[in-house]
Amino acid sequence: MEISWLKVPQWERYDGLLHGFMGRRGGNSVGPFAGLNVSYRVGDDNQVVSQNVCDVKHLVGIHDGKIVTMKQVHGDQIVEVKDKTLKEAGEADGMVTAGTGIHLGVLTADCVPILIVAPMHKMVAAVHAGWRGALMGIAAKMVRRFNNDYGVAPEEIEAALGPSIGACCYEVKEDVTGPLREKWGKIADANIQMRGGKSFVELRQLNRAILESAGVPSKQLFEIGPCTSCAPDEFFSYRRESSFPIAAKKKKPGDRSASSAGSHRR
Repeated sequence: MEISWLKVPQWERYDGLLHGFMGRRGGNSVGPFAGLNVSYRVGDDNQVVSQNVCDVKHLVGIHDGKIVTMKQVHGDQIVEVKDKTLKEAGEADGMVTAGTGIHLGVLTADCVPILIVAPMHKMVAAVHAGWRGALMGIAAKMVRRFNNDYGVAPEEIEAALGPSIGACCYEVKEDVTGPLREKWGKIADANIQMRGGKSFVELRQLNRAILESAGVPSKQLFEIGPCTSCAPDEFFSYRRESSFPIAAKKKKPGDRSASSAGSHRR
């Protein structure tokens, strides 16, 4: 089966690190979930989803163990994962582990999947960051978690921001831009574009800037993959595939989160 598997070239040198961003190509799902849907929360057939998950594990080389996911709610809760037999870490939008053989996964369909590694400490994390996550600074919160709980300095961290919706497609209203500007000031201003009297957010760049503000060096931040809305054959996109008002408050937690990303140690 052919799948889309985007890796971070700079991380290929790290022995034992299995990582990547999966697209929708391949898989057994049909209809609006057509392709490699690995989310049980979007209305797809659970048996088909399970087969998709098994296919992913086999193709990337996870033959023993599970991929731990979260009940993502567009918040800033972070949990530590220690149990390699765990299937779901509960309600959260960020996971961190130092455990060997633990595989972390985040599901996205426009929001930014962020994979974080601290190579010298053999630690990894996975973060789900939409505009609400960016507003709450979940990426910066993860950097502080590394520092405060594990003694990992921001300068020792690298992060990859995967396929997500770009400012080309992500039109929002004042209920989004207002809070972002109030929270992040110039950082938000730099990542909000105005075209034809409408506002568009560069979500991935915004999260990148938040990571930089937390002390992660720019040279250790990598952007992988295209705008999800612009690549219908490769990635799921909530905004592209749903007919709904522009106001982001209409989006419900978990909706159409069907593309996978993971940062795994083995």
